[in-house]
Amino acid sequence: MMSFRQISRNLWDSTKKDILGLIKSKPEFNPDVFINPGKYARPLPIEKIVADSKVSREGVEFYKKKIANNEKINPIIVVKHPRMDLYAVLDGHHRFWACREMGKKTIDGALAGDYSSVYFYLTEHGFFQPSSETTEKLREPAKKMHENLKQFLDEFINEKNVRREIEKRKETNNIK
Repeated sequence: MMSFRQISRNLWDSTKKDILGLIKSKPEFNPDVFINPGKYARPLPIEKIVADSKVSREGVEFYKKKIANNEKINPIIVVKHPRMDLYAVLDGHHRFWACREMGKKTIDGALAGDYSSVYFYLTEHGFFQPSSETTEKLREPAKKMHENLKQFLDEFINEKNVRREIEKRKETNNIK
């Protein structure tokens, strides 16, 4: 077992390498990967990916059904460890766990860019992933807002069509 001193020394050495790497070259970041993940997708081995486990069962089951029905799902978005052949999930935790539970060997992933091992560690351990309780509390209001917006647009389109029909009838009646 490593002592606290050895662990802290290893962390310092790793962080020092990362800082020197950042100073020598600008880290790469691809914001387009969040808008067009399919454009950057490539198959990644599931065993080389780490993801936070704070996911809802409902979300994982949802994606398992989509996968079982051969429906298209978006690629996950990952960051690569700077020195190891490992990836951490930034976006797509539910998709990742669904594929893993279904025994898939690969998953389509889009690389967001090169990051330091500190950022990789924070991603791996879910510091950027909200708890499932938080997402559940956000999901219901988001669904309600989506339903309200859909209803508004449906009514707006319907009202617009009714107005057009009335105008057409008026024009038809005036012409005759």
